[in-house]
Amino acid sequence: MGWNIEKGPEVGHWVAKRIEGGYFEGRSEALGLKRDGELVAGVIYENWNYQSIWCHIAIEGRLTPGYLAAIFDYPFNVCQVEKIIVPVGSDNAEGLRLVRKMGFVEEARIKDGRLDGDIVFLTLAQKNCRYIKERYGKRLSIAACDS
Repeated sequence: MGWNIEKGPEVGHWVAKRIEGGYFEGRSEALGLKRDGELVAGVIYENWNYQSIWCHIAIEGRLTPGYLAAIFDYPFNVCQVEKIIVPVGSDNAEGLRLVRKMGFVEEARIKDGRLDGDIVFLTLAQKNCRYIKERYGKRLSIAACDS
């Protein structure tokens, strides 16, 4: 079976359950990674306004280079936004570490915006995204052929 990238409500609900948020069909898009038929990662995109888009990420396994290319291709090349915004709870050290490793930087913080702390807003500008450049872009075309 291997790895497959797919989109749809199943992925959105899977992510929403893990981030304690919501997925709204028709107003959000979701892109997931399955390994041997089981979801191991997913992203919900919402609040697209031509300039930016919000992104929520849930991961319970290893990511593939093709999936990394796909989750950044959608907002930057399909939606053609300049910036991705990721809200993360300040108590979610692993989530903060992950998105910083992906290249996101803290841009704003709402003190006590959550029951367990702050809401940290991290952003990634298209010009700073390494996943849409040649190295990962090649993986995207390979992943598309494998799906």
